[in-house]
Amino acid sequence: MQAASQTPQRFDAARGTWARVFRVFFALVPNPAVRAIRKAVQIGPIEELVIVGRRSGHDRRVLIVLAQVGNLWYVGHPNGDSANWVLNLIAAGRARVITRAGATAVRAVLLEPGEERNIAIREHTNQQKALPTRLLYRAARTYITSAGAFFRLEPETEK
Repeated sequence: MQAASQTPQRFDAARGTWARVFRVFFALVPNPAVRAIRKAVQIGPIEELVIVGRRSGHDRRVLIVLAQVGNLWYVGHPNGDSANWVLNLIAAGRARVITRAGATAVRAVLLEPGEERNIAIREHTNQQKALPTRLLYRAARTYITSAGAFFRLEPETEK
């Protein structure tokens, strides 16, 4: 497995049609509205990830689908390292996950191609609650498998 502090391989697919589709899709998501709704009611596995910015050093907050498989947490982005939060997480190697239950400090492990990454991608797709989103992820499965960046988040233990 690749540590989150290492740079992932850049895929040519990240500059194609699916990359543009996902960029437009995420640009259209009304984050302030989703944040407000998320505070009022549980809306699936949408949680907040707080990552230190790689250039600014400031906390950067992003809403993510936190896919849970057993006791393991997975997050990812279909456009891989084209997403700023992915680059920030790679640089920082850690983050905080904020759920309705509270905040958890985590170590991020960038997943290399293989069985665990395939499981993370499958569960990330299956746990999309909005039907259009789930259908989009299923249609783009080959692209996501080649270009996406997925992480296992491991709770940090206090020393």
